[in-house]
This record gives sequence, structure tokens and C-alpha cells, in this order.
Amino acid sequence: MKNILLLLVLILSSFTVFGQEVNSFKTSDGETLFYTKTGTGPTIVLLYGGPGYPASVMRPWADSLSNKFECILFEQRGTGLSANVKMDSTTINLSRAVDDIDDLRKHLGEKMLTLCGISWGGALSQSYAAYYPENVNKLVLVSTLGPDFSLIPAFSDNISMRRYPNESDSLQFWNQQPDSKEAVMKRNVYWFLPYFYDHDIGLKMLPQIMSSITSNDQMSSLMWSDLVKNYDVKPRLKNYKGECFIIIPRQDVLSLDNQYKIKELLPQSKMIMIDKCGHFPDWEKPSELYNIIRRVLK
Repeated sequence: MKNILLLLVLILSSFTVFGQEVNSFKTSDGETLFYTKTGTGPTIVLLYGGPGYPASVMRPWADSLSNKFECILFEQRGTGLSANVKMDSTTINLSRAVDDIDDLRKHLGEKMLTLCGISWGGALSQSYAAYYPENVNKLVLVSTLGPDFSLIPAFSDNISMRRYPNESDSLQFWNQQPDSKEAVMKRNVYWFLPYFYDHDIGLKMLPQIMSSITSNDQMSSLMWSDLVKNYDVKPRLKNYKGECFIIIPRQDVLSLDNQYKIKELLPQSKMIMIDKCGHFPDWEKPSELYNIIRRVLK
């Protein structure tokens, strides 16, 4: 059924659902990738995290911003509608992901892009700006990884430290249970709770979120394997001269040192804090986040 649906999308190539137009384009290596376009105004390319999660997670972003901007929800290679592609180490890697964005830029007919990415999407935005500095107008980095992976151990430590004892017990319990829909859901809930400043919000929202989105584990594994070896954009990122806005949840599990590393490379960056908020401001402080994005991009 999934393949039939994808075939229909390929045949139609462009269609509209609830005011959102879904389009496809060919990459330089011959794959077909998809994006959803909504709104009118200056173009913003929205990039989600994971890696491995579909662009549909960012539909609330587009809904909030579409009255001022044309929002492009890009389905990264191996995710969402773009999942029906060859996936191995030669096709799922940082270099190819960067080139996919440039192929998207050419398809859109844009000389320069404004990129807005969260978490891994922020890292991908930095990478594109590092490799194509003349093709980027503005960067908006939300809860972003730094320009390299040197602080990933601190990220893991912060997650463990912020998981309450009863949550650790629950995670251990569900990890020991046979695989089932409920067990997978509970594992995800108790794994991601430390990402929230308010764990009660996490307990309320995570089951709903996890039941409505699916990560592509194969894509995620392949990309992480490449990133561990190759993600270090520091030597190139300093060549980017455009605007950069770094939106930082003050209680993020990501170390603030990540953002200061970006600031050292890009002194033109402006850092904006969201207080009492964890890694997902789009879930904990959505109104504040979208107001900030509108303000910095006006």
C-alpha cells in the first residue's frame, strides 16, 4: 500500500491537500525527493531533526508562519515521502544531504535560501552554509547541534542526568519487555522525557506525537554512522557571511557550548533565549518560538 501511494504521488507530481502543495524534484544523482509548500511571501526551507523524522512534524511551524512566508517542508532523503530511495552509505551521508538541499534550491529557482532547522536540522543548515556560503541568505538555528560532535558525550550525560529515578526505572522495565506497540511507545516516552523542561508536558504530549510520526531507523543509522566520522564544518562555516540567528532553549539537554562554538565562527550571530524550555520549543513554547522566528525574518 505504501508503494502504491508513493507511485500515485510520482504520477501526479504535484497536488494540494488542505492548502498545502506537495511537489517533487529530481536530484543530481537521479532520485525523486518531495517537499510541501504552503503560504506566500519570502521562501523559508524548514528542516527537522532526528535524523530520520519526516517533515510533517513541522506542519505546525508552517501553519504558524505561512501568513508571512512561503514555507517549504523538505522531506529529507530517506524520510517521509522521500523514503522510497536507495539507502546505503553512498546515498545517505552528510555530503549527499547537503547536495540535496542545493538541488532543491535550483528546483525552486532561488538564488539564495533562508534555512530554518531544529536539532539535526540546525546541523544540516550549518553544513549547507559551510559548503555553499554564497547560496544562503539567513540561518535560523533552533536547539541546534554545534559545528562538530565534540560535545555529544555531554549531550548523553545531560539526558541521563535529567531523567528522574522513577523514569529510569520505567525505561528499564519497558526495555526488558518483549517488543510490542505498547512497549515501543513506552520506551520512546521515557527516553525522550529528559528533553523536556516540564516532564508533565512531555508525558502528555509524547504518546500523541510518537503515535502520529514514524522515524526511518535505517536512514537514521546510516546518517549517524557518517556524521560520527565526517561531521566537522568548522573550517568551512567561518566563510559564511550572511545573517545567523541562534534560538536557544535555556534548559536544553544540548550544552550551551555548542551555540558558543557557532558564535565564535560566526560573530555576526545573534543568540536568543527561550526560558523554562527544553529541546523542543515547538512543543513546550510554540507561540514564543514562532513569534521569535517571525521577528528575526521580517
